[in-house]
This record gives sequence, C-alpha cells and structure tokens, in this order.
Amino acid sequence: MATNPKNSSLFTFLTICVILLSLSLIACTQHNEDGVWIPLPKDTSSLGRINHFIPKADLEKFEAQYRPERDSLKKHFPDLSMPMSEAFNKPALIEILKDPKSVGIRVYYAIKPGSKGNQFRMILVGVDEQGNDLYYQQGSGAAAQAGGNQGFGGTEYGQCNPPCDSIP
Repeated sequence: MATNPKNSSLFTFLTICVILLSLSLIACTQHNEDGVWIPLPKDTSSLGRINHFIPKADLEKFEAQYRPERDSLKKHFPDLSMPMSEAFNKPALIEILKDPKSVGIRVYYAIKPGSKGNQFRMILVGVDEQGNDLYYQQGSGAAAQAGGNQGFGGTEYGQCNPPCDSIP
C-alpha cells in the first residue's frame, strides 16, 4: 500500500500545529500569582528619548565626588542627615510603573523633619508622557494625575546608607 506524500506532509504539519498550540495553551495557563504585568506604553516624549545608562566607572567617580560635598554640607548643616544612597524595593517601584499611563519615575528631593534632625529624602512618583506627575492609591493600582486626590501619593522612605534615621 503506497502513501501519498502530500497527505503525509499535511499530517506532519497538522501534528506540529496541534503540539505547538497545546504547549502555548499550557504556558498561558501557568503563571505566578505574585506576578504583575507592567505595560510599556509608546513614549514619544523627550524623556522617552533619553538613554539613562551610566557606565559603572562614571557612577563610582560621581559618587566619590559627592562624598566631600556631602561632608562639607554636614559641617554647615549639622542637624541634616544626608545618606549616600536610598534603595527602594521592587513592589514599591511596581506600584508606580504598573499604571498604563506611566512612562517613567520622577525623583523629588525633600527634607523630612525627624526626631534626630532633618533627613534628606527621595520621593518617587510616576510621570506620564506629557511630564505630569502620576500618583497612585496604595494597593489599588489606580493612578491619578497631580491634584487634590485624597488617598493618592508616591513612594518615600527607601533604605538608606547610612540609615536615614541616624545623623552621620
């Protein structure tokens, strides 16, 4: 009994398609419950055209140049705590970035009064394509533009080096 090569090729093609479809359905149904999808909106703003990469050597050089300036400011403002850095956890950053309108993060520098003196702080908010601040409602994923939206805000109080609540 002879087999038709056209039927054999068609059968092989259909078998491969069924296998690929099955694998893609399995992959789509398996996901991590803790995961978050972050949209990447098209950004034609000037912010979207900036390459933010900095080589490690430059980063270390700029950080080293900051240290003596920081120490000089400490002499003039002894009750001001100025950390070398602040680190923010991934969930805090995701709260800002998961808004579909968010194309980036804006960093505000602030002074926060503390029990051991004033603390130099970084405050993070989202930014839309037009450069407007985007605030979020904690835990909801809902965002709002700048204004009097009660319950909306940004991210503050990163982990400092040295600790934010101590005066170096």
